[in-house]
Amino acid sequence: MLEVVLAMALAGSSVVVGKLLSVRIPVFLSVELSLLAALAAILPAQIVRRRELRLLGRRELFLMFLQALFGLVLFRAFTLSGLRFTSAANAGVITSAAPAVMAVLARVTLGERMGRTGGLGVCLAVAGLLLINLFGMAASAAPGHLAGYLLVLAATVCEALLTIFRKTSGGRISSVTNTTILVGMSAVMMLPLALVDLKGFALEKIEIVGWLSVIYYGAFATVIAYILWGDGALRIPANRTGIATAALPVSALILSALVLGEPLRLPHLAGCAAILAGMMIGSKSGPHEEGDDGSVKDLEGSVPGSGDRNPPHEGRTQSPDARGA
Repeated sequence: MLEVVLAMALAGSSVVVGKLLSVRIPVFLSVELSLLAALAAILPAQIVRRRELRLLGRRELFLMFLQALFGLVLFRAFTLSGLRFTSAANAGVITSAAPAVMAVLARVTLGERMGRTGGLGVCLAVAGLLLINLFGMAASAAPGHLAGYLLVLAATVCEALLTIFRKTSGGRISSVTNTTILVGMSAVMMLPLALVDLKGFALEKIEIVGWLSVIYYGAFATVIAYILWGDGALRIPANRTGIATAALPVSALILSALVLGEPLRLPHLAGCAAILAGMMIGSKSGPHEEGDDGSVKDLEGSVPGSGDRNPPHEGRTQSPDARGA
């Protein structure tokens, strides 16, 4: 679970960096530039793992396309668009709805059942979200803030779908290869819209802060974050992954205050405390969750196809390069 928490903390920093980008570069162009920076950062590591590409079939490629579409293209487009209407702090805490979204999607798509411990963790995380929504955001609402909130919430749903698609895709390739393909697919999908943005925007207008933000967004908030998340998301049930995503708003809140100078109010802090408590409680639930009827269910077998696949780094079908990732 630690890998997912660290990945989400980096994702939280991307909200702050996204705020810097949203006022300097058009949305689609900034997404494309960050994806190109990510490709430049990860390609050297991918070269030594190029043989893993042979392990990919049509199903895996289709699921990776969905991961790229929802987890990179739409997630970033919604996030950066929403940041034009709301603060990084508020955008960050809206994403704390992820535990609830993930729990629902895990139940509907993967058949995972959440026991009392995991349910309590999700409830605390959602309580933190409501506390910030009802009190913290009302005090700092700006014109168009509702549109900003809805856009960021849409990004949160896309983030949850990314985890669902990753879990159903299996672990036949390393997270490095998985991330490389996602970034490559996303860059291709975003290119036409980025070219439209580029027609009315001169790259010479981008100052040093903008370029540094692009590089950070690509190398750290994309490459490192997605490699950590790709490994961790396969090893724990989706509902626990959802609880770990609560690290994102905490990271976003702290960094928005330190980097952007945005005010932190008591509801923000109280909401973060509830979110952190939910993460701690949720992390106590192991791979065997207690069901509503008191029975114990093995969540490892709840992923479609999990009975005939091996976890990453242990599979017989995984290449030597993947095992070494």
